[in-house]
Amino acid sequence: MQMMKSIFRGVGQVMFQGNALSGALMLAGIACNSLLMCLFALVGSAIGTCTAVALRYDAGRIRDGLYGFNAALVGIAVPCFMPIHAVSVLLMVVACVLSTLVTRLFEQQRFVPALTAPFVLITWAMLLLSHIFPQLQLPATTAADTAESFSLMRAASLSFGQIMLQGNNLLTGLLFLLAICVNSRKMGIESLVACALCLAVVCVPGVSTTSVNNGMYGYNAILAVLAVANILGIGSCTYAKALIALLLSLLMQYAGLHMGLVTLTAPFVLSVWLVVLYHTFVVKIKQD
Repeated sequence: MQMMKSIFRGVGQVMFQGNALSGALMLAGIACNSLLMCLFALVGSAIGTCTAVALRYDAGRIRDGLYGFNAALVGIAVPCFMPIHAVSVLLMVVACVLSTLVTRLFEQQRFVPALTAPFVLITWAMLLLSHIFPQLQLPATTAADTAESFSLMRAASLSFGQIMLQGNNLLTGLLFLLAICVNSRKMGIESLVACALCLAVVCVPGVSTTSVNNGMYGYNAILAVLAVANILGIGSCTYAKALIALLLSLLMQYAGLHMGLVTLTAPFVLSVWLVVLYHTFVVKIKQD
C-alpha cells in the first residue's frame, strides 16, 4: 500500500502535489484523454520509484514521490511521440530508469533544483534517436492553417492539460486543477492566476491564437509560478520573482515555438533556474 501511494504521489509531484489523491485525479484526467497515456504514466512512475528503491535512495524522498514524476512524464512522452511496439516500450523502460539516475545526479549539486530537467533531457534524447531510427516516429501529420478565434475555456483548460502533454480534452485540464486544489487551495488559486496572466499573450502580435487555445503558452508559466511561490524557499518578494519566472517562461516558449522546437517543460525549468541563480547571487553578495 505504501509503495502504491508513492507511485501515485510520483504522478502528483509533476505539479508539486505530494498527495496520492492528487496523483489519482491526474491519472483520471489523463485517462479522459488517453487510456494508453494513463497506463504509461502509471508504469513510468512505478519504474522510477522502484529504481530508487532498488538503489536504496533516500526513503523519505521515495515516499514523497520525488523519483516518480520525471519517469511518469517520460512514460507519457513515449505514446505521445512514438508508435507503440516492443522497441518503443523497451526504450520507455530504459528511459524511466535513466530519469531516476539523472534526478539523483541533480540532487548531488546545490546550484539548481532538478525540477523536470531529467524528463526534458531524456525526452529530447529519445526524439533525437527517433530521427536516427524512423520506426520510432509517428506518421507525419499536417496541421490545418486556418484562422481561429480565442476560446478562453479551451485555452485555460488545455494550459493545465499540456503540463502532462494532454492537449485534446477539456475535462483533463479541469481534473488537473482539481488535483492541485485537493492538496492546496493556495496553489490552486496561484495556478489559476498564472493561467489568467499568461493567456494575455493572445493580444501580442505574432502570437498564434491556435497555440494559445491549445495551451501551449500556459503550462510552463503555471509550473514556474507554483515552483517559485511554493517550492524553492527564495526569501522575500516571492510573488514578484514568480512573476519574473512567468514572463521568462513565456518569452522562452515564444522563441521555442517560432523556432519549431519541441520545448516540453524546458522554458519552465530554465526560467526557474535563472530566478534561483539570481537569488543565490544576491544572497552571496549580501553575505560578502
